Amino acid sequence: MFLDDVREPLRSESLDRRKFLPARSGQLSPISLVSLLYALSLYLFFQQGAVSGMTFIAVAAVVVGWVSVFYAAFRAGINQRFADTTLLVPQIVAALATMLGVAYLESASQVALVPFVLIAFSFAIFRLSTRSLVLLALAFLGSYLCIIALHANHPASPRALRMELMQWCVLTLSLPGLILVGKQIQSLRQLLRVTRTQLEHYEEKSVRDELTGLYNRRQIQIELARAMNEADARGTPFAICLIDVDCFKEINDRNGHLVGDAILREFARVASTSIRDTDVLGRYGGDEFIQILPDTDIKGAVMHAERLRVRAHFLDFGKMLEQKSISLSIGVAQYRRGDSTTDLIARADAALYQAKQLGRNRVEWSED
Repeated sequence: MFLDDVREPLRSESLDRRKFLPARSGQLSPISLVSLLYALSLYLFFQQGAVSGMTFIAVAAVVVGWVSVFYAAFRAGINQRFADTTLLVPQIVAALATMLGVAYLESASQVALVPFVLIAFSFAIFRLSTRSLVLLALAFLGSYLCIIALHANHPASPRALRMELMQWCVLTLSLPGLILVGKQIQSLRQLLRVTRTQLEHYEEKSVRDELTGLYNRRQIQIELARAMNEADARGTPFAICLIDVDCFKEINDRNGHLVGDAILREFARVASTSIRDTDVLGRYGGDEFIQILPDTDIKGAVMHAERLRVRAHFLDFGKMLEQKSISLSIGVAQYRRGDSTTDLIARADAALYQAKQLGRNRVEWSED
C-alpha cells in the first residue's frame, strides 16, 4: 500500500534534513582572502624591487588589520545587527580602498590592479543592485582618475603615466560589461525567487484540501506513517479519531451543496482551534475527517473526541439549517506496534460504525 511504501523513507528523514540546513550566516567573505592574495602579489613586486619594503609592510598591515576587524565582528555577532549579515559591501569597499591607496603610493604595482579590481566587482554583482554597482564603479573610477591626475603633476615617466591611463580605460570599458553580467544575474535570481514562490504555492495546494484548507487524504497518509515511525522509535502511544458529520447527505439534499460546504468549512475552522501544535487534522474524504493525536493513549483520545463532539454540537447554524446545529460521530483507535495503516484506520472505522449504529452523536472506541 502507498502508506507502507512511504514509511521506510521517513525513517531517515531527520538525518537527510541535515544536508539541507542553511549554513551559518555572517562568515568572512572570500573577498577578504582575495585582499590577502593581493597583498601577497605586492610581495612579488617587492622581491623584484618594484615596490618599497615600507609600502609592502604598510599594505600588509592594513589588509590584515581590516580583515581581523571583520573577523572579530563576526565572532562577536555584531554583523547580526545589519540587514546584510555578510557585511560584503564594507569588505569590498575596504579592499578597493586598499588597492587605490597602493596605486597612489606605488604606480608600478598597478599591473596587479585590474585583475583584482575585477575580482572584487565579481563578488559585488551577487549582492548589489544594478544601481549600486553603477555607483560603486563610478566612485572607484573617479577616485582612480584623481590618483592619475595627481601622478600627472609629478610623473615617474611619460610611459608610466600612459600605462596608468590605459589601465583606467581598460577598467572603464570592463566594468560596464561586468555590471551587465550582474544585471543578468539579478534577473535570473528574481526569476528563481518567483519560481520558488510558485513551487511553494503548488506544493501547499498539493497537500491541502481545497474546501477546508486542512491536510488532504494523501498528506494525512504521510503524516500517519510519520506518526507510526515516531511511536515505534520512541515507544510512545498515539491515537487517531475518525470523525463523521452525521446525516450530512441529508443536509446537502435538503439545503444544497453550498450550505454543506459552509458547514464543513466552519467545522474545520473550529476543529483546527481545538488541537495541540503536535496534532494533525485533515479531511479524509466527503464529510469524514481524521485527527492524529501523538503522545496520546486511548483514554486521552476519547476525552479529546468527546470535547470536540460537544463543541461541534453547540455551533450555531441557525441561519443555514432548520435544526440549527450539527452532530458528530467519532471512532477512536490507538496505534499498536506492528499495525499497518490499514489496520489502524480499519479499527477506527469500526468504532465509527458502532457510534452510528448506536444512534449517532457519540464517541466510540476500539477495545482491542
